[in-house]
Amino acid sequence: MSVHREEDRSPIALWDTFWSGDAKDLPASPVVRQIVRRLGPKLAGARVLEIGAGTGRDIVALARAGARAYADDRSSAAREKIAQRAAAEGVTVELCDADLRALPYPDEFFDVVYSVGVVEHFTAVGDVLREQRRIVRSGGMLIVDVPQTFNPWTLYKHLCMWRGRWAYGWETQYSLFDLRRFAREYGLRLKDVYWWGEHLTRLAPLLDVFDHTPLTAMCIGGVYEKA
Repeated sequence: MSVHREEDRSPIALWDTFWSGDAKDLPASPVVRQIVRRLGPKLAGARVLEIGAGTGRDIVALARAGARAYADDRSSAAREKIAQRAAAEGVTVELCDADLRALPYPDEFFDVVYSVGVVEHFTAVGDVLREQRRIVRSGGMLIVDVPQTFNPWTLYKHLCMWRGRWAYGWETQYSLFDLRRFAREYGLRLKDVYWWGEHLTRLAPLLDVFDHTPLTAMCIGGVYEKA
């Protein structure tokens, strides 16, 4: 499959360094609760793919819940962490190291495709979302979980990027209005939105107050159905 490639502004070498370092081993994010609640007993045996799976905290939790679990991450350090976590939990996760803009899966292969903190690292977001839509089945679930624009973290992030001190390479952010736009532009139905924050600083009590609405939360997730 031949696809136009933009210059990678958050290169894999950066993520290998990040995941090889002292990355915090955090509990599963809210995306797991969203998937478990919406699929219920249908989660057992469902094909679920996480794109940019990092430490595997979410996909391993879904494998424990009965999903047939797949994880794509081009960082070898991340894949090693996922394999170790899956082995420790006694579950199977099928690993892949493909470019997320040209995934090696047939059309409509998955029941659920999701990513958390991934889409914002690509300037050509359409390439990313069109490929995710391709591999999820008609009526299947696609979840896009991204940093939310109107939050103090956005200012801090861009200041760090300007100073060259941002550990995650280049990234942007999206609002509720952008999630609605994605549905119109990429053949999706926006079924629901959730929001949350994960503040790993001493300022957490101050930042938590922003996480009670999708208009100001640190992170926002769009739950889509393939049209």
